[in-house]
Amino acid sequence: MFYQQAYAISAIHIQVGAVDAPAGKLKNAQFQVDLKGVEPTLKLKAEVKPSNEKSFIAFDLQCGQFNTEKIGHVECLNGSLVSKQIKAPFSVHFVSYPNDFSLDILFNAASFTDESGLHAGENLTGQVKLAAKNSQNTWQWNGLIRWDKGELFWQPFYFGKAGNQFEINGTFKQPMLTIENASLLVNEVGKMHANAQINTLTKTVEDIKVSAKDVDFAGLYAVFLKPMAEKSVFGNLDVSGKADWQFEIKNLEPTSFELNLRDANIDDKNGKFAFSNINAHLPWDYNNAKTVKIDYKSGHLLKMSLGDTHLNAEINRYSFTAPQLTLPILDGALNFTDLSAAVIADNWYWHLAMNLTPISMNEFSMALGWPTMQGKISGQVPQVTYAGKQLVMDGAMTFNVFSGTVGMDNLKIDDPLGVAPRLHADLLMRNLDLGDVTRTFKFGDIEGKLDGDVKNMVLENWKPVYLDAYIRTGEGKHLKKISQRAVENITALGGEGTAAALQRTFLRFFKEFNYDKIGLSCKLRQDVCEMGGVESTATGYIIVKGKGIPSVNVNGFTQKISLSDLLGRIKRITDSNTKAIVK
Repeated sequence: MFYQQAYAISAIHIQVGAVDAPAGKLKNAQFQVDLKGVEPTLKLKAEVKPSNEKSFIAFDLQCGQFNTEKIGHVECLNGSLVSKQIKAPFSVHFVSYPNDFSLDILFNAASFTDESGLHAGENLTGQVKLAAKNSQNTWQWNGLIRWDKGELFWQPFYFGKAGNQFEINGTFKQPMLTIENASLLVNEVGKMHANAQINTLTKTVEDIKVSAKDVDFAGLYAVFLKPMAEKSVFGNLDVSGKADWQFEIKNLEPTSFELNLRDANIDDKNGKFAFSNINAHLPWDYNNAKTVKIDYKSGHLLKMSLGDTHLNAEINRYSFTAPQLTLPILDGALNFTDLSAAVIADNWYWHLAMNLTPISMNEFSMALGWPTMQGKISGQVPQVTYAGKQLVMDGAMTFNVFSGTVGMDNLKIDDPLGVAPRLHADLLMRNLDLGDVTRTFKFGDIEGKLDGDVKNMVLENWKPVYLDAYIRTGEGKHLKKISQRAVENITALGGEGTAAALQRTFLRFFKEFNYDKIGLSCKLRQDVCEMGGVESTATGYIIVKGKGIPSVNVNGFTQKISLSDLLGRIKRITDSNTKAIVK
């Protein structure tokens, strides 16, 4: 009689108004088991609000085949979980005994997201397994997560290729969760291992050690490093090679780190730098000083070629020192001395001095895309300091070029390693040989000395946006001659007619002329340059003021011009609004 009544039940329906638990809240729950078919089915509709969410989310869970034939055994086959942000076909097999349990979930073409958009999966197919056994109040457990198809985004990491697997095992004895071994296999990266201790009462990871051997550097960068460096100068690289790395944390404090690169290559897609055939040993230890070694065969920095380089330095906890570092560049070298850096209160502080082994101006100008120059460039840099994402130069930096000097003072760079650095500086040019300068730029000969000042210069992302510049011939007794070819090229700023007018006068028989002074100024505000010369006139300004008989004046009439147009005119040495006055 009892069994006949039990089999007469065709459905079980349960309604729950609200449930409040530490993990969240549940309301309007409707639980139904249908026993009428060949196989029982299960339906569950409810609204849930996890403790970290602001609002309730409605969901619908169904099992096309729901089995509970044995005590402690539950199967949900042909199941589906659907909510506003989840669509997950699945099957579940759950077995529970007093001191152990196992859970096996298969999911097929599952998709999910959250309201913030920071976590999402698309067409995920794979498996989740968890098993645990209790012995003397200690749980021994192991788990597996793998996905064979689909894409996963977990801010800031994106796993675009399937074939990834996470295996883990350990123990749990209140309150400590111990991960004895965890391994993560990431497609096109390699396998990483970890162990850790987590205090479930304080929800902190107290001890952790992570290591990876012989992983693919390109995959490691694409999946793990690039997302964290996206807004820095290292956020858009092409890399290759192999890498080993490990780090360790004890009592919530980092204790060691090590990164080794083998036959690696790094190329900035924005063209700012590149290094090839890198072999590097980058260790760090909280308790012991370590030696950092970086070797590379070649590369470039801002289009200037770098030679075979071997760098060594000492790192001691949060400080970094090197008595001397030599960076071969073009046919010379940058020589750094007294380099010291330290991290204090999560901020970097460092200082150094530098001198420049002479570099050929020919190679230097070609590397920067400038007209070919002759001679050598050399110089010294006083102490440079960096703090709070700002680089400041103490004193003036001087270079010897064109038989004169070029100095830089008041240098300050905001966020030099960021994506949009901002540079402030003043430039000073004294006694540059105009003969060397004009022969370099091949627009005729001008003899004399050249001085110049660029005050309040501001560069944003290395492009000028603000400056007050003035170049002029130097004072003093020295030869001041200008060739007819130079006159013709400068007068070409006023159009072909002025050069032709010069040829129609007796001045065409002279190869060179005397001049009194030459000068040109620019007040740049954003992209607009306000022009000036050695003297003002009613309609413009004088660029070249002649002296003696015969003399040649070059007048300018362009008051304002865009920086790009000005650079183009200087490069072509022509300006249709400039003309020569011959007398």
